[in-house]
Amino acid sequence: MKKRFILLLIIVFAIIWIYPKNSKSIVVGEYKEELALSFNNSVNEAYAIGINKDNMPIFKDHKRALSQAQKDYKEGFKAIRKEFKLLPLNRFNWEPYKTYGWQLTTGSEKAKEQGRMISNFFDIYENSFK
Repeated sequence: MKKRFILLLIIVFAIIWIYPKNSKSIVVGEYKEELALSFNNSVNEAYAIGINKDNMPIFKDHKRALSQAQKDYKEGFKAIRKEFKLLPLNRFNWEPYKTYGWQLTTGSEKAKEQGRMISNFFDIYENSFK
């Protein structure tokens, strides 16, 4: 009986911990074109930006945007992970990549530029969870 209670308690805490990370803002409008960022100097539908109820920019599909960013900024993600000894990027541990992206001091100039773009990307990405 005690084991079941402990298991149930662990499951409840896991759900509470994961739920806020998966709840996302709902797109309620279009983001003004002149303010929209074009990531990787291209207009990619994965980076489509809308606004939430608080007038904050969010990605219309944050999972697709993250997947595309991992492809477009592969060198930057690799450099951040190596320099700051981070775990591989996933949807639960992206915050250190946002924090350290603009702080890259090692790697090529391309990696450093991508690091800055990664921080910019996560500035919008984080709004999906507010």
